[in-house]
Amino acid sequence: MLKVATLVLSLFAFNAYADFSAIVIAYDTGDVPVNGSIDIEAEYIAMSVTLSSDAKYPSERAKLIKSLQNSIRSAASKSEGIDFQQGVISLSPQEKSSFSISKSYGRSAGSSFYILSKLRKGKDVYSATQDIYSFINRIKRPEDTSLRLGNTSLAISSPSEYRASLLEKIKLEINTTKEALGTGYKVSISGLENPVIVRQKDDKQVTLFIDYQVQFSE
Repeated sequence: MLKVATLVLSLFAFNAYADFSAIVIAYDTGDVPVNGSIDIEAEYIAMSVTLSSDAKYPSERAKLIKSLQNSIRSAASKSEGIDFQQGVISLSPQEKSSFSISKSYGRSAGSSFYILSKLRKGKDVYSATQDIYSFINRIKRPEDTSLRLGNTSLAISSPSEYRASLLEKIKLEINTTKEALGTGYKVSISGLENPVIVRQKDDKQVTLFIDYQVQFSE
C-alpha cells in the first residue's frame, strides 16, 4: 500500500508580489501559515488615500482628480520622509483597483493610492502617522473634489532580498521533518518560485514568508 504523509502548511493564495525593488505594503494580521518565516522591523507607515469628485461632467471629474493627484505626488516628492505609492504591485492582496475614473454618467469618480512616512530612529508609527496627516493638511484641494483617508498599514522596501534566508529556513524545516518521519520517504516541493509575501505582525514588525507546499511519499 502506498503511504503518503502530507505536511500541512495551510497555504495562502495571496501574494504581495514582492520580488522587485519597490515599497511593499503588508496585508492583514494574525498567525503565519508556515514555520519558515522571518520577522523584521517595518520601514514605513502607509495610509490609504481616496480622491473623488462630484463635478457635473465626467471629463471635469477626471481632470480634477488627475490635477489633485498630481499635486499630491509632486508635494510628496519634495517632502523629506514622505513617499507616494500607487499601482497594484504595491497593494495588499485584498485591495482592489489603484486608479479608476467612472465611465458612466454617474456622479462618482475616484483614485486611490498610499502616502507613506518613513520610520526612522526615534520615530514610531504614531509620529509617522501624524506626519502624514500634516502633509495631507497642506494640500490645497480644487473645488468639487474630496479626499478621504483610510487605514494605516506597515510597509518595507525590497522584501525579495530575504528570499535566500527564507529558502534556508524552508530547507531546514523539510530536513527536520524527514528525520522525524524516518528513511524511505520521497519529497515533492512546489511553490518555491512564488514571491515573498509581506504580512503585518504588530504595530512595529512585518513577517515575510513564501507560499509553498511539500509532500512526503513512501
